[in-house]
Amino acid sequence: MSGNTLEGRIPSDSGYPEPGGRAPAPAPLRLLQVFVNTADREAGEDALGNPVDLADWLASYGLVEAGTPATAADLALALDLREGLRSLFLTHHDGGHSEGSDHDGGHTEGADDDGGHPHGAPAPDVVNGLQRLDRALKQLPVRVAVSGGVPRVEPVPQPPVRTALARIGAVLVHADPAQLQRLKACRRDVCRWVFFDSSRNRGGTWCAMEICGARSKMQAYRKRNT
Repeated sequence: MSGNTLEGRIPSDSGYPEPGGRAPAPAPLRLLQVFVNTADREAGEDALGNPVDLADWLASYGLVEAGTPATAADLALALDLREGLRSLFLTHHDGGHSEGSDHDGGHTEGADDDGGHPHGAPAPDVVNGLQRLDRALKQLPVRVAVSGGVPRVEPVPQPPVRTALARIGAVLVHADPAQLQRLKACRRDVCRWVFFDSSRNRGGTWCAMEICGARSKMQAYRKRNT
């Protein structure tokens, strides 16, 4: 996007393959994707386990200088932002489509897959996550600035780690809204890995059909037959 200072800092590959051979999200959305996926819920691994981890991760993306310190409060804010974004991406399912459509040839099993409500009402944990996101963004203000005649969104000056987190949050503002809707969290509740849905009908449900899709379908089948 013209005037976006983040795109040059976002690598096309973060060092891990996307499940199911999916393509990574394009910049600047890739930054949101890799940030939320610092937590591998199913494996029980978290790349942001402490303030040092947070500072190191931000430095690896050029968002802060190496050796920049982070505090426990910075970490709490980062986790609110991360998990809030995860909840936001979970709401991107069914954008104008019924729950039965999935580009992988599957069928979305409603509440059996995502722990939510089959008629569009977000599950309580999603509502809580969206509240965390709102709370985080209030602490990470941005402004519109003009440089060389080109308007851009940039963080309001804060300490380095807060500024870096604000840059991540600012992607929500300057990204293409239609592309942003393609960032989704896997509907399998123990996974929630964020993937980029490149399907024509935007009907992607799981990060990988052969993994989470198959397990979700089996779980739903067992529930129906018990």
